[in-house]
Amino acid sequence: MEITEFNPWWETGAIDKEISSLKRRELFKELKKNLQKRQMDVIIGLRRVGKTVMMHHLIEHLLTSGVKPEEILYFSFDVEKREIDRIIKEYEEKVLKERIRNKRVYLFFDEVQKLEDWENKVKVLYDLNPKAKIILSGSSSLNLMKQGRESLAGRARFHHLNPLSFREFLILKDEKVPEEERFYIHRKRLELLINQFIPRGFPETIEMKEKEIDEYVKELVVERIIYRDIPESFRVEDVEIVKVLADYIFENPGVILNIDALSKDLGRHKKTVRNALNYLEISFLIKRVSNLRGSFLAASRKNRKAYPLHSSLVMSKDEDRILEALVRSEIEARYYWRKDKKEVDFILKDNEKIVPVEVKNKERIDRRDIGPLLKFSSLFGIDRGYIVYRGDEEEILHMDNNRVKVVPLTRFLLFEKNKLK
Repeated sequence: MEITEFNPWWETGAIDKEISSLKRRELFKELKKNLQKRQMDVIIGLRRVGKTVMMHHLIEHLLTSGVKPEEILYFSFDVEKREIDRIIKEYEEKVLKERIRNKRVYLFFDEVQKLEDWENKVKVLYDLNPKAKIILSGSSSLNLMKQGRESLAGRARFHHLNPLSFREFLILKDEKVPEEERFYIHRKRLELLINQFIPRGFPETIEMKEKEIDEYVKELVVERIIYRDIPESFRVEDVEIVKVLADYIFENPGVILNIDALSKDLGRHKKTVRNALNYLEISFLIKRVSNLRGSFLAASRKNRKAYPLHSSLVMSKDEDRILEALVRSEIEARYYWRKDKKEVDFILKDNEKIVPVEVKNKERIDRRDIGPLLKFSSLFGIDRGYIVYRGDEEEILHMDNNRVKVVPLTRFLLFEKNKLK
């Protein structure tokens, strides 16, 4: 494939009109500011969340800012695998007509993790060409984060482009996001919109009907990752075990992963099961949540729970589980707590700051609902916690020197979650 086909602005001076018409994701503002900085920017995230569109929006910004079309190069390794030095040589000889080391150029490399030894090849390109601005994207967290952070230390900044949050969904849908003090007035409208949002985590699905969404997620996201990306990246032969585990987690959000039992039930070695779960998490399809245990709140590798990365991947009809998956995604929780028969859905832990969050799919909260939060708080000296529920009213419950804030779901997602950081 000719590199001219990846770069239509060389001829037209503009990006595709359909892509141009799409609304900008929130991350666009930060990346736009970084275009003049001497650093690589790496956009990572699940397939179809908008990484490629984001790159083209950045390209459009450059074009409208006066950058010459031929000074911008885009290439997708998802479409064709080719060595970077060959791409650059063709670009210099046929388009730029000079060496990139002598000129300010913008290099966009999409799905770069598909290029073998990508991080070292990009590092050489960056070091030898100080005038070049390099923007990368990729859909594999381990390859991009672990190898990239080590090799590109001091050279690159990594940005997560997640599936849509509720706030971003409203913005892209042209729905008004109210001021916090006016929440009560808008609560009924927001309650209807949250139900629309739950299956629509991908920008392209916002105006789709639910049947269309199911097909889109299955064919363009899940199956593309399981049957194409994972085998290509990890040379997996037993792809079916990956699919079985993905479906199991999508159908049972919050399920506790018992590797021994899964190994026995599936007739696979424990290492095969562990590897398959790793591939699913590396590819952003699932997220595992660890149990916090011990006096110092150390995370246990045993009894980890698994959730779909976003509620739009959930295949269950169980509203309790759907709601849990939604809140976990929004607050990016990595921990929960369980001891004996007491359990708190999520624990946010950041250095010394620890906040328990319980999710209830009900419209009224009573004293029994705060029992697990109080138990956790008394054991670990925490004086506050949250209950997120389906009701309308916000209230604060005080008990035994503990403060439990009961918050409506939509209010929590739009305002309260940002106060937890």
